[in-house]
Amino acid sequence: MGFSIVADASPLIYFAKIDQLDFLHQVLGPVGISPAVFRETVVAGRERDLRDAERIAAAINTGSIVHISLSEDEVRLARSLQQSDPRLGPGECETIACAIHRGLKAILHDKKARRLAANHRARTIQSVDILFLALLRGYVSLTGFKSLLRELAILTGMDPATLFERQALAEEIAARLELPTADTGEGDEDNGSDSPT
Repeated sequence: MGFSIVADASPLIYFAKIDQLDFLHQVLGPVGISPAVFRETVVAGRERDLRDAERIAAAINTGSIVHISLSEDEVRLARSLQQSDPRLGPGECETIACAIHRGLKAILHDKKARRLAANHRARTIQSVDILFLALLRGYVSLTGFKSLLRELAILTGMDPATLFERQALAEEIAARLELPTADTGEGDEDNGSDSPT
């Protein structure tokens, strides 16, 4: 199955915790994950009996998330990236290496990882960017956007000023493009079931 984006562990875990992996797939299509990201999300999560690990595993089974193998060149590049900045984890380095070699976008949360990817001319997006894409593409109303944004803000430790700025930007986008502001009953009724744990 084809995919045009790869993800590090943190963004996947965020969307799994708010039970929105189907939403992620709806907005982006299949999302590729490297072996290290699989270990960090599914294997380590199952060892800790985390619900998000089972949600990610289920998404792999349905093809929403694609567990990929890395080429020898990608493995070498990932090792080189980690040696250049030991603060980065294996999942981040494999995700960046895959994005560089395959010309894909990467979903990354960590600022250091995004900076390293940019240094190698790899395009990145953050979790909140996915919400903006969903709003622009009509997958979520402004109300749904704000609900998901609040949940992600809790998980990511977003400060209140940034949350307010993102909400204001979404309001302006919705007004300018005359996007729906309330739920229509299709696709974004609740936008998150369980509270983040």
